[in-house]
Amino acid sequence: MKKALVVLAVVIVAVFSWFTYLSLDADQRDQSAAEVPLITVMEILHASDLQEGVKQAVKNNNAEQVDSWMEQAREVGQAAKLSSEDMDYLASETAKDYVVFNAKRQLYNEAFEARYYALEDVESLKAQYPEAKDLFPRTDALIEKRDAIIQQIAVAISGSEQPDDAALQEARKQWLAKSSK
Repeated sequence: MKKALVVLAVVIVAVFSWFTYLSLDADQRDQSAAEVPLITVMEILHASDLQEGVKQAVKNNNAEQVDSWMEQAREVGQAAKLSSEDMDYLASETAKDYVVFNAKRQLYNEAFEARYYALEDVESLKAQYPEAKDLFPRTDALIEKRDAIIQQIAVAISGSEQPDDAALQEARKQWLAKSSK
């Protein structure tokens, strides 16, 4: 009988220990989950207000304003309880370079779109924004398609496969009139 009581006591202690372990493990997982930041570094750097602010600062060539936006990004990171590594990244020149790079690409896209519809040259724009060099082939293709559409309009106006300068001028006017609406 004593042996049965000893075995029963060992089993009860083992079961109690197992449940205690599971309870502590669950508590540790809950605490770890609570430490996960609510936002990531990339979400902060891609926030629309930060991107728009940095874009305007870059457009105005205002480095102090870029620094101010990066300070706000760090404040958001602190409020979100980002890790020290993430906070170090937000404070780095690399993060600043990243948002400035993206801002210049956005500025290129906006300027390209305006020049595209206005039938203006984009070569100076390419020189101004080398950060967008991977976009140049795509923008060149868009310009070729635009010019082909204008050529088709000129062919329709002139009724000839080889439209004259007057037909091309009229086709450009129609393009500009349509794109300004």
